[in-house]
Amino acid sequence: MAGSREYSVLELDGARLSAITAVVTGSKVEVKRWLTAVRPETVAGDSSKAVGEWIGQEFKRAGLPKGRVVLAVSRGDIVLKQLTLPAGNGVGVKTSDTDIAGMVRLQMVRQLTMSLEGTAIDYAPMLERPAEDGGAARNIIPVLAGAMPADRVAWCRDLAGAAGLTLRRIGLRCFGAAALLAELSQRKDGPLLGVAIGSGSTEFVVVEDGQMVFARAADIPKPTARADIDGFAERVAVEAKRTWMGHKSSRVSPELELVAVLGEGELARRVGERCGEALTRPWETVGTPAIVAMPAHMPESERASAAPLVGLLVESVLGRPTLDFANPRRMPDMAARRRQRVLAAALAAVVLSGVGYVFADRNLGQLKRELTAVQNQEKDLKKSLDDYLLQHARVSHLEQWQAAKVDWVAHVKGLSDELPDPRESQLDELSGRMAATAVYSAGSKPYPHGEWSRKQQAVFEVTGKVEHRQTAIDLRERLLRAGVFRVETVGADMPDRFALGLTTSLAAPQAVGLKGVPESPASKGEAK
Repeated sequence: MAGSREYSVLELDGARLSAITAVVTGSKVEVKRWLTAVRPETVAGDSSKAVGEWIGQEFKRAGLPKGRVVLAVSRGDIVLKQLTLPAGNGVGVKTSDTDIAGMVRLQMVRQLTMSLEGTAIDYAPMLERPAEDGGAARNIIPVLAGAMPADRVAWCRDLAGAAGLTLRRIGLRCFGAAALLAELSQRKDGPLLGVAIGSGSTEFVVVEDGQMVFARAADIPKPTARADIDGFAERVAVEAKRTWMGHKSSRVSPELELVAVLGEGELARRVGERCGEALTRPWETVGTPAIVAMPAHMPESERASAAPLVGLLVESVLGRPTLDFANPRRMPDMAARRRQRVLAAALAAVVLSGVGYVFADRNLGQLKRELTAVQNQEKDLKKSLDDYLLQHARVSHLEQWQAAKVDWVAHVKGLSDELPDPRESQLDELSGRMAATAVYSAGSKPYPHGEWSRKQQAVFEVTGKVEHRQTAIDLRERLLRAGVFRVETVGADMPDRFALGLTTSLAAPQAVGLKGVPESPASKGEAK
């Protein structure tokens, strides 16, 4: 987006359409016009053509240009994963973008349950963090990868076509919110939790050292009456606390330093107060940065809703890596590399044939026949190799999956020892299940010279009743301190009940884990 150009950014949050038009220069974003509208009941919400035609009419009525359009989508529309990829080995060896794209696709294929046909997969490099040992971090490449389902991508393109829009990018609303909080985050020693209030949903982002590391969305529509503000703020505070707990359970992170709410009106202040109380952390409201110029007559409520849309344009000014599901980074085409090698060999054969033709025309026909035979032989060998590698991968995958084991008795014994006194609580249900996945690490060598391994998880769900809320809190803290399980609260928090989801990758509790569970010889062998 170099130079001075005009862009439009739109978001369809439920039935409400929000859009802005801004002029982007090398160091500034100036908002010129904005639009908010509610979709009429006569327009079918599940029809991309009908919704697109309605959006086109609203753009024309508000005088918004359709030439360069960015479509902002919710965090709930995509699958977002933080991945760590192996870096190149050896001094001076740098992993190419093609290699990174291939590793991202391979990792996402393993974790996605949707069909990859038409799915848009993109990634954004993250800043490398120094390791505590001073050197381990140099061997990994952190990226934030996202996948947008094929039907959702097609719906967005059909909508833009029906509206007459030239779609330049499909971006994430949460990335726009994070861009507005990046400068504030860089002035803090720890991460901050950002809250972006939308018309139909509210998004939460964790920003650390100026970059987004976690995002989540909740379907909490913005209140339309002042009497509903307190209830709305309370619901947002609950989801904010749940977001931070989810982030803490998924990775090691410093303590939360600040809660930042986009917007400067009464609603933003009430939300900030309740979130700060729920997380016992300071809070503040955040307006647009100095590089953004907003119209003076634009209402505060409209500014808060449009802030993440403006943030998507601020990303380009700051030069921040981001996701684009309309133009995802291209994944490596291994077949193209093979075709290039074959074509190079064919070119060499043609050149030699031309030289030979000058000296001996009679050899030209023979050379052509030999070239055809070599190409046919290469195709046959390639098909045989592909079939062999496919069967090898299937067998290796099955062997790793069958080797996954969980010592259920040991885990249940450890959990039983951690439960509170029966006079203080009553266990209603304890259930468990195991999920195992075979993992292939290619490294720098082609398949099958890599290494197969497996990842397994045991998942327990524990529900029951308590006399006092503190009993459930103490139980959760004990399980967290044990270091065996990742603990998450299931469902809404209730004063007289507890429902915990426990996840562990250990086949059996270790001696340093849950109390009362001895370390068996089998578990020692597996640990080694």
